[in-house]
Amino acid sequence: MREITVTPKLVVDGADAAIDFYRRALGAEPGVRHAAPHGNVAYAEFRIGASTLSIKDADEHDAAAGALFTLEVADAYAVGAALEQAGASVVFPVDDQPYGLRQGRLRDPFGIQWIVSQQTENLSEDEVQRRLGSAPG
Repeated sequence: MREITVTPKLVVDGADAAIDFYRRALGAEPGVRHAAPHGNVAYAEFRIGASTLSIKDADEHDAAAGALFTLEVADAYAVGAALEQAGASVVFPVDDQPYGLRQGRLRDPFGIQWIVSQQTENLSEDEVQRRLGSAPG
């Protein structure tokens, strides 16, 4: 079987502004960009680290829709601060969680939510369940 690759596509109001936001907040590198006849983005790509995402402007075929992505990072506090400084709003502040991660969630100006996640402990599944106070399954 051939290897499968999944590339998320974001549909937003203001794709060019979104790419610029991701460049400032997360160091995104813009790639190809194709405009529709009316000038809106029909298709564009950008890279964040080793990941490629695609994006387009909302139109009569595709409404702007939210999404939730997790960024695994070396410094969750720094990445959360960079997102906030670039214009994202805090949904949940970055903090140490009982399941061994330092995480927070921010919503960018385009409605996309980003979980910044930094591993702080190596825990077994049983230990995570114990700390969360619930039974597995």
